[in-house]
Amino acid sequence: MSADAGGEDGFPQWRRNALLLTLDSTFFMTAVSLSDVTILSVFMVKATGSTLLAGVFQMLRVAAFFVPQLLSVNIGGKPSKKAIFTKWTLLGRACLLVAILVTFATEDLALVVLAFFVSFALFPLFDGFTVVPWLEFVVKSIPPTRRGTFFGLSQGLGAVGTIVSGFLVTVLLAAPGLAFPRNYGMLVLVEAILMLGGLVFLLLLREVPDAPTRDAQSLFDQIKGIPRLIREDATIRRLILIQLLLSGYSIATPFFSLFAVTRLGMDDRLIGYFLVYQMAGRLVASYPWAYLCNRTQNKRLLQSAGSMMFLSLLLALVAGATHATYPQGTTGLLAVLFFLYGASISGIFLGFNNYVLGIADRQHRPVLLGTMNALYIVTSILPVLGGIIVESLPYELLFLASIVPVGGSLLLTRGLQQKLE
Repeated sequence: MSADAGGEDGFPQWRRNALLLTLDSTFFMTAVSLSDVTILSVFMVKATGSTLLAGVFQMLRVAAFFVPQLLSVNIGGKPSKKAIFTKWTLLGRACLLVAILVTFATEDLALVVLAFFVSFALFPLFDGFTVVPWLEFVVKSIPPTRRGTFFGLSQGLGAVGTIVSGFLVTVLLAAPGLAFPRNYGMLVLVEAILMLGGLVFLLLLREVPDAPTRDAQSLFDQIKGIPRLIREDATIRRLILIQLLLSGYSIATPFFSLFAVTRLGMDDRLIGYFLVYQMAGRLVASYPWAYLCNRTQNKRLLQSAGSMMFLSLLLALVAGATHATYPQGTTGLLAVLFFLYGASISGIFLGFNNYVLGIADRQHRPVLLGTMNALYIVTSILPVLGGIIVESLPYELLFLASIVPVGGSLLLTRGLQQKLE
């Protein structure tokens, strides 16, 4: 396998496409922040009284998003990638209507919870089918030396939008005219409107169709060949193990906000500020992440992002241990915690995807992207484990359950190549 060649000659209209992709990404990231796990985990606990159900809800969202990516591995030989991801984008974003309509049409809380389950199972399911063709479109549309800038700018502008939406969350959740759960339904309505705006930018993209691959394998053959690809590439094997261990953060992080509200006594209206801190971290980190991506320093990127995640989990332990004796310092600790968490999440996404984009050619790239992202199906059960821990055990054990695998991933990352050729 080989990475794509550099240079800009083979990328007609890349500036136009990069601009449109950046605008859509900004709208999309701003929109999905309104249904962030930080927000909806609190919604589920308030609606059902069960942290376990909140964990199941998050597991469903994660699994629904990543299963389709494994089923998208055979799109490499198809001429048009835009047609694939725009179709699934439209279907996915329409699914949010279920939660919106039911929330404002009934007072039955059980029906509202069911509607949220339906919307946030179908939306990520359809959205999952867009990921591999969208990344393939990025690869064919934006030169390798510009992709770090594109991803960094998209993350940065998305973070700015999300900071604004964080303040909106604070306003809507405290609005006197919006009682629970309609205040959460209003968040989903704003999310759907923003996503509709982003869809316009996707439709304006221009694509030069690829030449069809005559010997393209079937989906079954592509999936059947994944174990062989993994066996033959030591770098991919190590990257997979690192990803599985680093994903251990999802045992604890869905419950950061719940920990702040139920254990530390924070007002749930502060959830919007938690989101602001998280997105501020993403914004500040987007520029160094872009710098590293442009120079294919993906090992350093993964080490930095993983270290930030590790520190955020340690700070959760510190906040719990010091709150009783030094409560005035809790707000500051939580601000730094969410800042580091937001910075690390964006770095992890960029690091893994850019690593695969750098080592794979057109034939193998969809397979590896689909495989790497489908690994999150395995780890999607981790929030349920977190919910079980929170139900019956101290939060300290929850955070330790994430600290151990994340620390292990940092040790393994030391063995990766620093720069891909």
